[in-house]
Amino acid sequence: MRFLSIDFGTSAVKVSILDENLNSIAWAKGNYHYILLPGEKVELKEKDLMEAFFSAVNQLDPKERKDVELLCYDTFSPSPVFMDREGGLVYPNIITHMDRRSRRQSKFIDETIGKDTYMNISGIYPFPGGCSAMTFLWFLQNEPEIYKDTYRIGHLTTYIHKRLTGKWMVDLVNASMMGVYETTRQSGWSKELLQEFHLRPECFGEIYNPGVVHGTLLPEIADRLGVRAGIPVTAGSNDVAVSQMGAGNQKSGDIMDTAGSSDMVSILTNKPVVDGRYYLRNSVIPGIWQIYATTCGGFGVDWFYEQFCREMTREEYYLYLGAAVERYMHENPLHFEPYLTGDRQSLAKKTGSWQGLTLEATKDQMLAALLDSIQDVLYETILRAEKVISLNKIIKISGGMTTKPYLSLKEKKFKGYSLEVVDNCPIKGNVALAKYYM
Repeated sequence: MRFLSIDFGTSAVKVSILDENLNSIAWAKGNYHYILLPGEKVELKEKDLMEAFFSAVNQLDPKERKDVELLCYDTFSPSPVFMDREGGLVYPNIITHMDRRSRRQSKFIDETIGKDTYMNISGIYPFPGGCSAMTFLWFLQNEPEIYKDTYRIGHLTTYIHKRLTGKWMVDLVNASMMGVYETTRQSGWSKELLQEFHLRPECFGEIYNPGVVHGTLLPEIADRLGVRAGIPVTAGSNDVAVSQMGAGNQKSGDIMDTAGSSDMVSILTNKPVVDGRYYLRNSVIPGIWQIYATTCGGFGVDWFYEQFCREMTREEYYLYLGAAVERYMHENPLHFEPYLTGDRQSLAKKTGSWQGLTLEATKDQMLAALLDSIQDVLYETILRAEKVISLNKIIKISGGMTTKPYLSLKEKKFKGYSLEVVDNCPIKGNVALAKYYM
């Protein structure tokens, strides 16, 4: 059996045709760029995303595409979308997880519901970029005409699925990332939260388990992709959640570290214990949750290159990065606050900064400190999870940052744990998830 697996990431879409043993037969990629707008708005144009998707698939061998028998996918999230009855976007862009327009709305829950009450329902404190409830409120308060014309509210999976199949759905994982779902009980949309936020319940659709077949590929989409119309399409989900499946993680205590544009840790748990320093989200398997945290990763590495190392080629820069990590792995006079992309676990507008700078400080010390600080955020989450459940001491790790020096740094910081590198986890995870329900 042949699967077309699609991974809609933050800055690119990756596509692959896989066999039933998760072996990749063909692979391609299409890039897109998010846009920065005044007011801490970070969005993605729907046209850019879809054109990159069609372009990437059409790079694959036409003969291989004709053999595809099932389509499966994942997306980055949170990624709020406002859609009309036909599935078009009422608000023209996809709002990314880097968007911070809703800081003021985040404080609203302290005044109306209370932090503990909210967390015990949703599993999460609604920090900007961490869940979507406050983005929904922002539009209700600032652009009410968008909300008035909206038929369905969802994340990117809802939009993609409607485009591919013509069917509505919200997947289990993204439902828990919206901030109006009873995550701690996995029991559906919260009537209390929807009422408190003055959101129409009918805007939030039926929830499906990720990986279940829900509809078939529409002829017009199939024609643009060069695959057969009518093949089954499974309900998509969040990229980190499906990465767990791609890494072979299905049990409580299994750990996944995705070291890409952001560095993210996801820990599977059968105990829905809430904590203000991590997100509690659904996993792709009902009855299992994720303890999740994220911080700056590859975005920070790219930023440092653009600001301090443009005289180097990219190849020279990555060699330089590795040398800096190795030299200052055990002792560095500098410390970095790892908030170049903000902090999705704080209402405060946190920023990155070095501490300990003197005239003797060097560029490689600054880079090593930046990379070192990332690990502190992730390891703190692991230590918090240890208080909830027994953890697997082998951490599966995937992503473009899995270089030898960076892995050595993680192994030093993650005391008591070892790392196992796994590749193409979202792409493989989509297929593994589809097979889980076959």
